[in-house]
Amino acid sequence: MNYWYVAMKNNRPDAAEEMKEEVKQEIKMMEENQDVLVYFSLLEFRHELMLDYLYPNVDRDIDKQYEKLKTTIGNRNLHGMLEYYYYFFMGMYYFRQKELTHSLNFYKRAEREIEALDGEDTDIEKADFYFKMAELHYHMKQTYMSMHYASLAYRIFRKYPTYGVQQVHCAGNWLDNMRSEQALKNAFQALEDATELNINYLIGSSHFNVGICYNQLEELGEAEKHFQKAVDYYKRDGHSYTPKGLFNLSFIKARLNNLDEAASLYEEGRKLAEQNDNHEIVEKLKMTKGLYLSYDLNLVKETFEFFKEKRLYPDLEWYGVLVAEFLADRKEYAEANTFYRFAIFARRQIQRGELLNEI
Repeated sequence: MNYWYVAMKNNRPDAAEEMKEEVKQEIKMMEENQDVLVYFSLLEFRHELMLDYLYPNVDRDIDKQYEKLKTTIGNRNLHGMLEYYYYFFMGMYYFRQKELTHSLNFYKRAEREIEALDGEDTDIEKADFYFKMAELHYHMKQTYMSMHYASLAYRIFRKYPTYGVQQVHCAGNWLDNMRSEQALKNAFQALEDATELNINYLIGSSHFNVGICYNQLEELGEAEKHFQKAVDYYKRDGHSYTPKGLFNLSFIKARLNNLDEAASLYEEGRKLAEQNDNHEIVEKLKMTKGLYLSYDLNLVKETFEFFKEKRLYPDLEWYGVLVAEFLADRKEYAEANTFYRFAIFARRQIQRGELLNEI
């Protein structure tokens, strides 16, 4: 089972499928053991999370797998690694659902379990967990915590050369806590590392991070180039990040007044996001349309209400300022004030650390 789990962590679906079938055959031949069956159910759920991440276009009911796992676990009292895996995988599930507060609640409980374990064999498990925590805090704009966990993960991963993929991912979690110039330097280093590993989605994500840095520096032409490269690499494998790349590319092309290309990318991104049930990107694309393609501020406000509902405060702040400045340039000051208020509200929520205080 451990080989199966390692294949999943490394996003190797073919190897994982092969290991899964071997495990199923072994279970049939052994005496019934409840701990083994629970472990199998947990890994089966983790397997589905991997497939949902790698192949978002495939109709896979991850919610059904979630309910199946809860039924299997029932009221059992789990201990040790089984308890850790349960909380960890549940946290991963809620992260995929964009329910960041629920995800953090489960991760915190998983952290208590993993920190109680010692030994070299738990090193990589801890690093994998720290990386997921860094990723979550990055999305919650808790930059200090993201940096902290990314550093913990990186210190472990760098001792194991075969975990170069995770090292590149860790670098992406450091961007928000640096000056944009320094972040850009690190993003280019991550791009170089990803290119050496020759993994398409990883190269794409590195280009995406470079694009984000240039976007923050208001060097939109350079940002456009790297967002385009990110989309190209994501498309090679039909990766789940493709809609995200298409939104950012369409939005920046619209800002550069390349409206025909922006409109085409908008349609492509919308269709793909709807196919993948990626509600966040569906909502974000409304900004491209509402600001630049049809000028309908009601569409833009729908996006901002979505941000508030989902507590996506970093997006609420970033786009709030951007939209407000766009409207101020058009001398629509009343509407600009509306979006400035969105940004101020978001900044206050981030400063209060509301998301962490709910735990």
